[in-house]
Amino acid sequence: MKQKSYQAAYATKIKKWVETAKELRTENFRLALPITRLTSIKSLCHDEIAAEQFALYLSKRVQQQINDADCPSHKSPEEWETYKNLITDAIAQMELYLETPTLEGKQSLRQLLRQIDELQGDDYRHVPWATVRFVKSGELLKLDYAIRCFVEQDFSYYAYKLAREFIEGYKPEYGTGLIPDSVPMLLEVAEFWCQYYFRQNLTQKFPKLMIST
Repeated sequence: MKQKSYQAAYATKIKKWVETAKELRTENFRLALPITRLTSIKSLCHDEIAAEQFALYLSKRVQQQINDADCPSHKSPEEWETYKNLITDAIAQMELYLETPTLEGKQSLRQLLRQIDELQGDDYRHVPWATVRFVKSGELLKLDYAIRCFVEQDFSYYAYKLAREFIEGYKPEYGTGLIPDSVPMLLEVAEFWCQYYFRQNLTQKFPKLMIST
């Protein structure tokens, strides 16, 4: 009974994301939805393996995005290649750790965090009530959060941060948060968790809802 209760709760959380995607696609959509709708991802990461699998999945998506993209004008080809190599190395180490978790494997992942930190630079700026760090690469920021799902005790928090960085968008007409452009990424995250817990895709699990999404 307890297992069924958990399964029902997981299904409800995933379903709400699909409903959010539907809401984002309505013609009268006007204002970005709060990104806090993603916080339920923390409860889906009921153990570190769930968070690690999710982190590996999104790391591969980041790798695909960076491999498909041209080198940005504000980065040198050498920098871009360094990012690609670092992501490839991180994914390999994540896969190795998932297969055989060891202290050495965790230390290797922590070493990658130090490399990312160096590449991101130290551009700290003072804003009202806080000091903010401006990083050089959103791709490396996602990778940073993904690795922290493997090495930090608060892995569910970093899984949320990773999902937020992957999905959150901004447009002047909507503001910052969940916007229509967020829909493909939101559904991709929902798809991962649906497959993870139910071994079904979203269309199989929520056929009526997905027809209209």
